[in-house]
Amino acid sequence: MSKINKMLQAVLLMCLWAVSAACSDKDEYVEEVNFVVEHDALTFMKEASSYSLLIKSPVAPQVTCGAAWVDFSLEKLTATIYQLNVAVGENKTSERTADITIISGDQSRTLTVDQKELANASPYEVRDRLGLGMNLGNHMDAYKNYVADELCDTNVPITQELFDKIKAAGFSTLRIPVTWIGHIGPAPDYEIDGRLERVAEIVGYAEKAGLNIIINIHHDGSGGYSSKSPNFWLDFMGPANSVVKNAEVEDQFRKVWTQIANRFVDTGDFLIFEAMNEIHDGDWGWGANLTDGGHQYELVNEWNQVFVDAVRATGGKNRTRYLAIPGYCGGWELVDHLKMPKDPTVGRLMLTVHCYAPGKFNQEFENEDGELTYYPEWGHTAAEDKKQPGGEEEEDIYNIFHTLQTNWVDKGYPVYIGEWTCCNRPAGRESAFRDYYLEFFCKAAHDCGMTPIFWDNNGPGVGPTQGALFNRATGELIQQNAVSVPIMVRAVTDKSADYTLRSVWDRAPAPEAPEK
Repeated sequence: MSKINKMLQAVLLMCLWAVSAACSDKDEYVEEVNFVVEHDALTFMKEASSYSLLIKSPVAPQVTCGAAWVDFSLEKLTATIYQLNVAVGENKTSERTADITIISGDQSRTLTVDQKELANASPYEVRDRLGLGMNLGNHMDAYKNYVADELCDTNVPITQELFDKIKAAGFSTLRIPVTWIGHIGPAPDYEIDGRLERVAEIVGYAEKAGLNIIINIHHDGSGGYSSKSPNFWLDFMGPANSVVKNAEVEDQFRKVWTQIANRFVDTGDFLIFEAMNEIHDGDWGWGANLTDGGHQYELVNEWNQVFVDAVRATGGKNRTRYLAIPGYCGGWELVDHLKMPKDPTVGRLMLTVHCYAPGKFNQEFENEDGELTYYPEWGHTAAEDKKQPGGEEEEDIYNIFHTLQTNWVDKGYPVYIGEWTCCNRPAGRESAFRDYYLEFFCKAAHDCGMTPIFWDNNGPGVGPTQGALFNRATGELIQQNAVSVPIMVRAVTDKSADYTLRSVWDRAPAPEAPEK
């Protein structure tokens, strides 16, 4: 699809939204459709920058602005589609605001342009601010009988004490996956119940503990679950096959995010919003996405745009809040199909990817007897019969991250590895290989400009499916993690010249001694 056609498609989508929002009066309906401005506000940080937005107008629009620090130009793309290019120089004073007036016939729109006195942080500065992260997995994202429930599966309430101890252990960021099913009212408002206030309380715990926090929409439709039950409202299969169904789901997606954003409109930038989690058709990247000419990838890109537009429209601190954008299925493997949304705030989007590699070492798999197990060793010193055949090793992990660095970090996008893990091992050789993997993974991610956010799955034991770092009730580190967590912390904080990825490699567990 050509660039012009993509622009036209975007404008038509804006028109559709305008139609749904317009009153029933026919004249007002026509007015909304004939004159549309893509945004009503642009936000720039301190640096010189520019942004281009679309205008749909039946006549050539007249554009004026009284502020000398705002430059603009208008281009005609088609008979009714125009592109307005807005540019600002470096802001050497305090925050400043100007209005651009856009006139089409007897109709007028105002585009507000804000420029902050705060400079955009580089991706590497954002990485250092986020530090080491972890997920509070299988907690606020857990659900039973299609109702999200913090206390299901024998969970205990999340507490301030837990967050304080996570911070004390060396973590700087918490990702709190949040599932909303069972807590959203019917159309057309889709009102969220008191669960939103509980999430706000938890965000408050993070602020008090001095932690960054990421919240999202998690299991409401990820993993293709929505194809199995209508209770998962964030359907993907339906929208992938029906324009009407897609409009319905996008409407709810927009309204849910609008409510979440409005609740946190005055909350500081320690809070990050992440659009959604692992959205796909149920086949984990091996389904219709491989045969549909890119349709499903484009749909995920479209949903990400809905997310950005909804959050930014609420104003306040949400104008400059970092927003995290996932690709199809959430993983690093298909991220090349991701197209970053247009954002009326320049420079405040992030990329999030998951990396469970190699999966049969760091998680579990079923052996030929149907039992859950895992490979106990990893890396260049591992015994061949004890490491995953064909699994990613040190060079592969580094290459995954280096590619992300080249394609995203070095192009200005902060990146965090939103999920990765390694299940708990018994003390001894198995635990030593786990610690080596944890250190190498964190160090490689950090060196490539990214933040690793460990998936703590709340499994307190040892072995397959058991991947908790902390006891959720007491906040204490469990199993071997009193040793493992400081190793991870060092990997993202130690900047001494002799602490390198090579030095980590050189300290891998010694090869197993041959039997005599």
